[in-house]
Amino acid sequence: MAALLCFCYMYVNVIAEVKNLQSKRTYIIRMDKSNMPASFDDHLQWYDSSLKSVSESAGMLYTYNNVIHGFSTRLTPEEAESLEKQQGILSVLPEMVYELHTTRTPEFLGLELKSFDDKGLGPTPSTWKGECETGKNFNSSSCNRKLIGARFFSQGYEAAFGPIDETMESKSPRDDDGHGTHTSTTAAGSAVSGASLFGYATGKARGMATQAE
Repeated sequence: MAALLCFCYMYVNVIAEVKNLQSKRTYIIRMDKSNMPASFDDHLQWYDSSLKSVSESAGMLYTYNNVIHGFSTRLTPEEAESLEKQQGILSVLPEMVYELHTTRTPEFLGLELKSFDDKGLGPTPSTWKGECETGKNFNSSSCNRKLIGARFFSQGYEAAFGPIDETMESKSPRDDDGHGTHTSTTAAGSAVSGASLFGYATGKARGMATQAE
């Protein structure tokens, strides 16, 4: 009887944990860096302590130190609400998934490679602190003096949906659906002559800042 009760207890705990995992979402936590309590030595220590105060199992997926300060993590709605009430938390934003409206523009305009042409550009700036991250279908030669860096961020996706199926898409900076190429070349694509929309409206295509790297 004791063994049966122990098994039932373990089963209930496992079911509860599965339900807890299923209810979790990815959130981006924006922190007020200037409001860090004096009891902490650095911001990462503060972030970790704030997170552990609402969830013993949650870990940080990514930390942010430039445009915003904070981190991303997986939480239940209740944990997110509790975290949002803490001092120094500016916002707790749930991750939003958007449907693509533009995907194959580079393909039908024939611009993907030419828009990243580095002809006439100088060497990569010595102050550049980024990297050209490699992976499936994307090696170091995929970067040049125009596309000087490339990275991919898959931890949030994999935490929510499981490992990326590499038979379907690349676990790398490789742009499989064309959307990233479209937006980056709109912003900084090199000038490309002879572009057209299926043979119509022939002209020169260029990004907003053609000399940007």
